[in-house]
Amino acid sequence: MGSQHRLKKNIFIVSFNIEIRLILSKEFTQYGYQIFEFATLQQVLPFLKIQKPDIVILHYNSQISDVNLIVAEILEETKHKCNIIFLLNESHRQKDFDHRLDIVRIGGNQIFYINEETKNIPINEILNTIDYFLELQIAEPIHILYIKNQESYNDIYIDLLKQARFDVEVFSFEQIRELLNEKNILILQELYYCIILDLYYPDFLGIELASILKQIPELKYIPILFISKEKDIHRYIYTMQKGGDAYIIHPTQPELFITTVFSLYHKYKLFKSALEKDLMTNLYNHHSFLRKLSFKMNIFKKAHQGFAYALIDIDNFKKVNDQYGHQAGDQVIVNLARFLKHNLRDYDLIGRYGGEEFGVILNVQEKEIAIKIMERLRKNFSLVLHHFNSYNFQCTVSIGIAMYPEFSDITELISAADYGLYESKKQGRNRVVYIEKTQLKKNSQ
Repeated sequence: MGSQHRLKKNIFIVSFNIEIRLILSKEFTQYGYQIFEFATLQQVLPFLKIQKPDIVILHYNSQISDVNLIVAEILEETKHKCNIIFLLNESHRQKDFDHRLDIVRIGGNQIFYINEETKNIPINEILNTIDYFLELQIAEPIHILYIKNQESYNDIYIDLLKQARFDVEVFSFEQIRELLNEKNILILQELYYCIILDLYYPDFLGIELASILKQIPELKYIPILFISKEKDIHRYIYTMQKGGDAYIIHPTQPELFITTVFSLYHKYKLFKSALEKDLMTNLYNHHSFLRKLSFKMNIFKKAHQGFAYALIDIDNFKKVNDQYGHQAGDQVIVNLARFLKHNLRDYDLIGRYGGEEFGVILNVQEKEIAIKIMERLRKNFSLVLHHFNSYNFQCTVSIGIAMYPEFSDITELISAADYGLYESKKQGRNRVVYIEKTQLKKNSQ
């Protein structure tokens, strides 16, 4: 089944001020980060042989020596996958541009100003930046769909894609009708970041196939790259007008081909994220989360396996808004999203179901494990201290759980988890309620 926890992200905190280290360590630990504290930057170097940082928080002052060299070594040791955030005293703010330029040249990624005397630190802003950097660090498989014709050069480009670590699915032109059936369209929408076509196939033109793909709502935004021996500029222009996103003339430089595919992938990833993700939390929005739930049900049905579905709701959320303001409520929503992301596994799916309600798809087979995971989340989130302006406060959550395939219909599954959430609230909030089919039947009678 795998570990119940995702690998914790390592944050190195470097500060000569022990109070600042303790404040940052306490705040970051409650969200599930692994924290390592250092009084000086020089102490970090030997530790790199034991642990690699995902994020370095460096409290900077002019007395720190060899910053450029040490930061360069940290980046080299982490293969430039680490992000470095600098903390500067408020007194440096007057020369903000100059300091930001220095930090960029050193290899840093962001600056925050703090008050070293009052220990006033923009915790929420730093956490939001850490979230952003960690999202960028996620390495996901990049699926490419390649529709072959009878040209021999197809194999050259397929090999180049595989060498560049793309996951390439190859279909022949004879399989295109099977590929575009209703079940496969959902898979294409969920998995693929680019479709590669030729201009010519025995039974149809590549442009005609591109036009068909653009007619299918689920596929119309997936970028299409054409490869052809055709060098005519008018053909190139016509191809781009009819749905092509890029055009490679064979033969070409391997670097140009791979760079073109990466460029299409990155642009589509940003576009897809804007469509699928909730702006406030960067979790899946309601529509895309339900689509992924449906996709998961189809996958698990074929594999004859089950999973848990949970609905999580922040308790007394209206009181938070009334007492501390709506922006404080928004911060609690962001904090819960962050907490869930760093305390669930990479292959568990999380969505913002609406308002202060969240949905979770847990890849577990047994209800006891699902309950145990949710109980741990419930308990630990109640200990998180939320900050907004001068306010410091805590919140709890109520959780309802149901299992697939006990509830094999998507509407039933959602209703069961929702009823569990209702029962959790009814029983006094701040608890986990698991719902079985017999309970739901009794309730409906």
